[in-house]
Amino acid sequence: MSDQDITSKTKYHVISGRFAGERIASRIMEEQIQEAVAQGHRTLKIDAYGQHGIGGRLWQADNDPVRIQVVGQPGQRLGSMGFPNTSIEALGPASDDVGWLNAGAEIVVHGNAGNGCANAMAQGKIFISGNIGARGMTMTKHNPRFDPPELWVLGSAGDYFGEFMAGGIAVICGFDAQNPDIGPLSAWSEAKYFSGDRIPDTANPMPS
Repeated sequence: MSDQDITSKTKYHVISGRFAGERIASRIMEEQIQEAVAQGHRTLKIDAYGQHGIGGRLWQADNDPVRIQVVGQPGQRLGSMGFPNTSIEALGPASDDVGWLNAGAEIVVHGNAGNGCANAMAQGKIFISGNIGARGMTMTKHNPRFDPPELWVLGSAGDYFGEFMAGGIAVICGFDAQNPDIGPLSAWSEAKYFSGDRIPDTANPMPS
């Protein structure tokens, strides 16, 4: 491996969400990220200004690990349709639908996340250091050929958590929870709660 190849895989390649003082469209940022990966860059820093879908669909890297650090404010669907080779770290809160249709990416959010976190996720892991909004971990599925999808939330979850959850693992720690009540949940999923005082009866989805 040449020195140039090592540099492209370890040094941050920076992509800004602004050009000439104006916010660029989400589509343009997506093209720039895909082009950077196609050129061999494997460590990217994204200066986000509300662009959607950051970090998803990076299939061109094949099996090479791709690391994406997001500063600023990401828009909806952070890491949507993420691939198993991708790790995404948002250095702040995130909007709705983090990890939508995630197919294997590892996503870390240093703050709260909005509604629909891990919606329809099939693989991968999501870690939220704050609270999430409504309908987290909904419509998930688990193909037994692969590891189950996982959602770890340090804080609390909003209404209708785990709605139509057909597979996967969810851990809600309840640290400084803004909402101690969680539910309802679907059957045949696995969820663990550590929110302390009171958990509704509907919060235990496992069959006896």
